[in-house]
Amino acid sequence: MYNIHVILKNQPGSLAEFGKILGENGIGLEGGGVFSTDSISSHANFLVENGEAAQEILIKEGFKVLSISQPIIRKLKQEKPGELGSITNAIALAGINILVQYSDHNNRLILVTDNDKLAREVTIDWAV
Repeated sequence: MYNIHVILKNQPGSLAEFGKILGENGIGLEGGGVFSTDSISSHANFLVENGEAAQEILIKEGFKVLSISQPIIRKLKQEKPGELGSITNAIALAGINILVQYSDHNNRLILVTDNDKLAREVTIDWAV
């Protein structure tokens, strides 16, 4: 699985066009979200099975793709309060910054950090 980071126009229909184009090309979204940073643009981070294909299609259609990466995928014990705090504390204690965090459709935690290799190691207790 891949995280794809795309800049969308901050206007009605941008996310719809993004989803429509990917869907028409057989690419499903497995989780993610969009966050506005100003009145001009929004950052979209979504989990896709084929990052390179999604990137190629989106660039061809005029979207700005900032990156594709293999995120860290972890499973929190939903019945245990404080799990998000525990895993993010383990990451913070290792001096790692979390750049992107969201959940997928299987209730797994998706993370992109500034040191994914080390973050994978320090979060092994939550490995899927």
